[in-house]
Amino acid sequence: MINPKEALKIAENNPYKGTAKQIAKLSISIAQSAQIFDHSVFALYKEKINISPKIFSKLKVIGETLLEVKEQERNLLINQFPDSYTTIHILCSISTKDLVTAAEKGDITANTTAKEAQLYVQQIRFPTGDGEKGKWGYKQEHLFNIVRPDDVPMSTTSLNNLKSDIRKICLEYGAELQVPNPSGTTPLRQQERKEKALFWKSILNKQIDQKWFDKTPKSTRNKFNIQSLDDLHESDIKTFTSFIIKVEGSKDIFWNTYGKAYICKLQILAEEHPETGQRYNYRKRLKSYLQDKNELRIWNDLVLEENGFTK
Repeated sequence: MINPKEALKIAENNPYKGTAKQIAKLSISIAQSAQIFDHSVFALYKEKINISPKIFSKLKVIGETLLEVKEQERNLLINQFPDSYTTIHILCSISTKDLVTAAEKGDITANTTAKEAQLYVQQIRFPTGDGEKGKWGYKQEHLFNIVRPDDVPMSTTSLNNLKSDIRKICLEYGAELQVPNPSGTTPLRQQERKEKALFWKSILNKQIDQKWFDKTPKSTRNKFNIQSLDDLHESDIKTFTSFIIKVEGSKDIFWNTYGKAYICKLQILAEEHPETGQRYNYRKRLKSYLQDKNELRIWNDLVLEENGFTK
């Protein structure tokens, strides 16, 4: 079990701008420290290692992800990681299963760039959407059609490789690849909303996770008819906030500690609510909330930017 002295030594010998192994060792140490140290000790530890809050947060996510992976697979991952905490953080936004698979297949390597990582993450998250920048439905110019003769067969692997190569070229020129919905019935804007809602659900799952839910009182769950983490995530905004306030015992704790989770919930409702008017109301509420919370507005914009979505 790590102690504060060891954690500080690890931070001293493993800079976040170092090699992938150094980044991984530092990140795991940060994640373990967050789990073990009490609040005051952890706060002092953060102050002494002198890493900006934004970078510290990314390293903590990396560490938490690596701790979920078995040691043998973890070593494989670290050997495949590039020497960039930013790129590693992007890759850690997919499931550990997908991450390990990517390393085993060689889809991520020590030469993977941040842009390539973003591209790969989008492919994993939204395998049917194929929208790289979340701009569908906005004003745009149609440039090319790409076709193949019926008598020229193309395997699924070849087709995926073609799409990947085209995406890389588009990225270089500031364009994007759009693949029509196979059914031809779902508007592109609707597909974009679905993808964006799924993305925010993945972020919410990190803010309000299973470990947190498992510690909530059964009496509170019964009162709100919330029996699982999914029930909480899928609840209406009033139930969502009231449940967390009841568990934590204070509205102040909710607004001070769970602001990011509240943003996630509003973002989800603003994208997936079936009524246009309600989606507008949620966007309006979100905008008003972020105007008053500068730190959360920066976080919201950064999350969207880093994952290829427009604000």
